[in-house]
Amino acid sequence: PPTLFKLPSFNFSNTTHFLVGSVLIIGMVTIPLMAASVFGQSPLEGGLQLLRMTLAIAVGAVTGGFITQHWGARIPSLSGLILATAGFLLLSSWTIDIAEPALTIHLAITGLGLGLLVSPIAEMALFGVQDDQSGAASALLSVSRMVGMTAGLAAMTALGTVQFNELVADVPAFSIDPEVQQQIIDSATDAGMAVFTRFYLYAAILSAVALVPAWFMTKNKSS
Repeated sequence: PPTLFKLPSFNFSNTTHFLVGSVLIIGMVTIPLMAASVFGQSPLEGGLQLLRMTLAIAVGAVTGGFITQHWGARIPSLSGLILATAGFLLLSSWTIDIAEPALTIHLAITGLGLGLLVSPIAEMALFGVQDDQSGAASALLSVSRMVGMTAGLAAMTALGTVQFNELVADVPAFSIDPEVQQQIIDSATDAGMAVFTRFYLYAAILSAVALVPAWFMTKNKSS
């Protein structure tokens, strides 16, 4: 319904959700892919590494719902984005030697921040929406996140391919010399690490940018 787009809180909620979707897909795709390619872990180990973030998202979602219900949407919205920004900045500082407990702590901070956003964004998207339009409003909010995830995935594919190729441009493709083979492996690993940590930096920037629409999203209903 056209009337939905006359509600500032609805428009800012969708903008925030688009950015959150872009950030979310970066974490969901790169964490297990990084575990398999850079850290040389098995698919199970990569999945368990991602699980540390997704479990934190679940905890954050419940916590964010409680806070939204009692103190309004602004606190969990801004806190969640600040935590997500900090978490992705920590991920962007990873090196090949990252180990516990830092790895789990960084992933948990990121997931907790993303989880805190679930309830307040939904709350503000439906704020002021007529009852007979709430279904359409909820559907459009989901579409915003999915479009953000699609855009984020497309950007990762394009940028990742270009950046990786640039980083390994001077590396020989193949050699029977064991020393050169090890050099190829090391160079590919370093290039992969650089690409993945750049993605985490991009996610941190997007999370910080999302603070602007999130602020306006809650401007008329901070409690």
